[in-house]
Amino acid sequence: MDINWVRSLFTVWVFISFMLVLYVVLNKRNKRNYDAAANSIMEDNDIPDNEKNDR
Repeated sequence: MDINWVRSLFTVWVFISFMLVLYVVLNKRNKRNYDAAANSIMEDNDIPDNEKNDR
């Protein structure tokens, strides 16, 4: 097995890994989690943690 086979196998492995990441990210079951994370930024009341403890 020469270096070109290793490079080809690595390229295929990276491509399959990338497709797996896309599948996990774009899966409809995860939409609720991503929506909650996106809305948590808007629902933040902009009070730093040290001021929360003082109140």
